[in-house]
Amino acid sequence: MSHTEIKRTRNQEEEEGIEIRLSDIKYILKRSRKSILYWGLGFFCVGFLYAFSQKNEYTAVVKIMPELKSAASGLGDLRSLASLAGVSLGGANGTSEAIRPDLYPDVIQSVPFSLYLLNQPVISNSAKTTQTLQTYLTEPSGEGITGVLQSLFGGNNKGEEVLSDKKSPDLQLTLKQEQLCRLINTQVVAEMDKKSGIITITCRMPDPKVSATVARLTLNYLTTYVTNYRTGKARQQVDFLTEQVNNSRRRYQEAENLLSAYRDRNRNLFLNTAKIEEQRLQADYILAQSVYSELAKQLEQARIKVQEESPVFQVLEPPRVPLRKSGPKRMTLIIGFTIFGIVVGLAAFLVRYFIPGSLKKAK
Repeated sequence: MSHTEIKRTRNQEEEEGIEIRLSDIKYILKRSRKSILYWGLGFFCVGFLYAFSQKNEYTAVVKIMPELKSAASGLGDLRSLASLAGVSLGGANGTSEAIRPDLYPDVIQSVPFSLYLLNQPVISNSAKTTQTLQTYLTEPSGEGITGVLQSLFGGNNKGEEVLSDKKSPDLQLTLKQEQLCRLINTQVVAEMDKKSGIITITCRMPDPKVSATVARLTLNYLTTYVTNYRTGKARQQVDFLTEQVNNSRRRYQEAENLLSAYRDRNRNLFLNTAKIEEQRLQADYILAQSVYSELAKQLEQARIKVQEESPVFQVLEPPRVPLRKSGPKRMTLIIGFTIFGIVVGLAAFLVRYFIPGSLKKAK
């Protein structure tokens, strides 16, 4: 037999094999239609119940562009050359960013931030009254199938106090509070675009007003946290200098009063001892005056430094109340459950079909 005939025979066998496999697939699909129908309908019902048990979600987005504070210009190359020579120019005349913008998402994911949000007042469209976010998240909303069941049989689940023991220096959370903190971490997310440096804060809540309020509170917390971190040392310096200026002013006024009173009492005296005492009081007065002037100057410089260290946040997109819900996509969930049920029904039929004795293939 020639090589061409052998190749032709193999092609015919492959075509016959493909035809047989296609016929088998057609046969299996025809035989498994009941299993596919039952499983598909079952998962369709499950998907329907699950989709309509989910609460509506509204997404509020905030975009900010933080200030990037870098080291003093012109020192980069000099520092690199100095490092080669074994000389360190550390922070000479330049400071770097104390808290980098890529760490801002970690601030939003912290437990203190979650506790801060849980204690903040919010107003929802359904309640029409001011309540804390913790109370809003724990009480039955009446939305969806689970919300209706909770409102009928669940009773009122009032929020607990965030700090269970205020005398203890350690933070203590109950199981419910731990669950709420995890919920906040999933519903409130901050991301940074490394190319543009823009921080995007996304808040998803069951109510549009609550979603916008949480976005605004998140922006306020982040800006306040970063500002306090950046200006903390400078503000401590201002507080210290303010106290020292007040004390030096008091000493300066006392020295001035003593010198003036001594001169009033000894206007007509020409004794050397009187002149020596006057010179001593005048020296104390000049010293107190110079100390007060120097401390007052340092205090003004510290206040200026606080203003210089304060970061600037440019809000590119402010928080606004969303008009349309962002989720859940109920039709997608139902279709996904139905397709999964069809696949499970087909798999169940194939398992029964290929197990010997479980199904008579002649039928």
